[in-house]
Amino acid sequence: MTTVLNDMPAAHRVVLRCIRNTDITTLRAPHVELVAHDESPVVDLPDLDVGSHEPMARVHLVDETTLREMVASRIGHFLAQYEVTGPILAGISGGGDSNTLVNGLKQFVSATGQPAGNVVCFTLAMEPLWPESAVDRARELCESAGFEHVVLYAQDMADLLGMTKSPAELWESFRRDFGPDTVHFFGTFFVNLVGRRLCTDRGARSLAVGYNREDLTAELLFCLFNGRKPLPYPVRRMGTVGCLFPLWEIPKYLLDACYPRYSASNYRERVDSTTPQRSAIYVLAHALDALNPQLSLSLLKGVSKLMNDVGGWEPLNPIEGTPLMRTGLSDEDSERQVLGLLQEFFGDWNEAS
Repeated sequence: MTTVLNDMPAAHRVVLRCIRNTDITTLRAPHVELVAHDESPVVDLPDLDVGSHEPMARVHLVDETTLREMVASRIGHFLAQYEVTGPILAGISGGGDSNTLVNGLKQFVSATGQPAGNVVCFTLAMEPLWPESAVDRARELCESAGFEHVVLYAQDMADLLGMTKSPAELWESFRRDFGPDTVHFFGTFFVNLVGRRLCTDRGARSLAVGYNREDLTAELLFCLFNGRKPLPYPVRRMGTVGCLFPLWEIPKYLLDACYPRYSASNYRERVDSTTPQRSAIYVLAHALDALNPQLSLSLLKGVSKLMNDVGGWEPLNPIEGTPLMRTGLSDEDSERQVLGLLQEFFGDWNEAS
């Protein structure tokens, strides 16, 4: 797919095959109208309309202040739509996605007359997964919003979760057994585990995290490719806690542009590792919007409506004796292997049936 004709050896024969029902020219407007909303824009918002008429394309140019207001408005709309009330726990990593939650939650509680104490933000700190510099960025944002900010270091996490060994040791064992490219899976799992436990301890029923549009598109595609039902979104009930995805409609590049300085630092510090399968599925998630800016969102909304209409979401069933949930894809041997490893570190987890 990436080979150009000039790279082909002269002796080779090239066969061009026409594929029916595709015409890329119908997706390309002859002119692009630029609409500058701010004097110093940092990001463009594409608006493409491909109907029966000639394709129309506009690009709206906005600065980070305008973009923050737009994202905060969507967060507020989400929380009102799903009637979310305090207390709310929010996972803040110091990266581009979750950081936008702070401003959105601030404006939401202010607009609805709730005290800032209804929102508690938390950040994990443990090198190299969660660096101290990310904690500083998250702390700065939370202080400006007037939110309580809980920082959990390795020993704090161990105490909170009743671990018999450090989470750093758990990551080393997990990396040994399942490979270093699983770092993102481990990180997501641990943030969810800590967040739900904090909700339980503080009497909260809502955990807000920074899943963006591509995150949920990639997860949806993974489920469909593997012949399984999609996991619920944009609200996912896990036991007594509702995991909220207020950013689910917003693409990654817009979230990064809300706080360009924070996002740039986050990318420089991030553990640069992922599985080939994860790379492939994210390429597809981003490629959808490369064809049409709203294509992935249309997919997410269409599947969500279908699953709600037919009751087709994958149920999240608790694994007895643990705070874990089955997501619908596992076999007995792999599940036993993972549980066996985790039970070495969590003393109060019983043998699951």
